[in-house]
Parts: sequence; C-alpha cells; structure tokens
Amino acid sequence: MDKSYTDMQFPVDSMLSHEQIESLDKILLINEVKTIRERIIERIIAQLERITTDNGYQSEIGVGRVFREKAVIEERNIPSIAIWELSERHRRNSFGGTVRILMIKVEAIVQTPKDKHPAEVSNILLGDLEKALIMYDTTLDELIEDIQNTSAEITHFPPEQHLAGAIINFTIKYVTEWGNPYTQS
Repeated sequence: MDKSYTDMQFPVDSMLSHEQIESLDKILLINEVKTIRERIIERIIAQLERITTDNGYQSEIGVGRVFREKAVIEERNIPSIAIWELSERHRRNSFGGTVRILMIKVEAIVQTPKDKHPAEVSNILLGDLEKALIMYDTTLDELIEDIQNTSAEITHFPPEQHLAGAIINFTIKYVTEWGNPYTQS
C-alpha cells in the first residue's frame, strides 16, 4: 500500500478540511516515530543480516533470516538468527536523561560441513555474532554508548545431525531524554 491518505479518493460528503488534514499529518508523523530502543533493534537485525561469507564472515546467514523472538534453535530453522529482548534497566543521569541498559539474547543455528565438528562451527558462529554487533558496522554507535557481550554458550547437537548453534547475550547502554524514549539527550 504505497498510497498516502492524500492520494486516496474520498466521496464528496467525506472530504476533509484543511485543519483535519493537518491533524492527520500530525497523527501519521507520530505513528512513524519509533522509540530509540526499536531503532536499536532494527539496526541490530540489519547488522546480523550482513553475516555472509561475501561480507567477510565465516558463517552464512543473510537477509530475511534474522527473526525477533523465534525459537530458531529449538525449531531447527536453518540457517537463522533470533533476537530476544530480555529486560531493560533505567536510571536518571546527572544531565536529566535516562540511562537505559537493554539486555538482549542472540541465538543462531547453521548447518555444519561434514568434515567439521559442530562445536568448532558453533565457536565460529559465536565469533561472527560478536563481530557483527561490536566491530563490523558502526552505524549502531550513533544510537548507543556501549555494547558488551556478557555471556556466550554453544548448543550441543549430536555430530550426525550436522548442526551448530550459539547463544550470546549482550548489554546495550543508551541514553534518552528523561521520560521520553523517542528522543536522545
């Protein structure tokens, strides 16, 4: 649906006044604004979708294979990554802003080559996840003050299944205006 409400045809008896159109403009603008948290998650998804061998990684995930809160390891959805938003802590800073610490979990699963042990491929996958979010693409830095991996584990599958899984947790520190998660101070 590419048409805006101004492109739509209205019956004569339902024509909008100039004031009503301005009011709709304001409502639509508000609805398009996203919280800083949502913008961070969107950038994380975009960065994780870049995990391909063509982009310098050892794993192959790609566009359209990163999901929100989907049990990709349990469902054996290969290859894929899921982002889980766990919790967020807040505190007020001395400049009148809100310091937010967002905790996320990233899980991933890939097929392993027959000549590699699943644990080896899982460790490679952990490295690619960390590299994608901390080192590779710095556009996330525009929104955050810090990102740290806090724990990591590999998922153990029987070798004959040729699957590798990895889970890594991150904390992301960012600041917004006090009481306004849509803008940064």
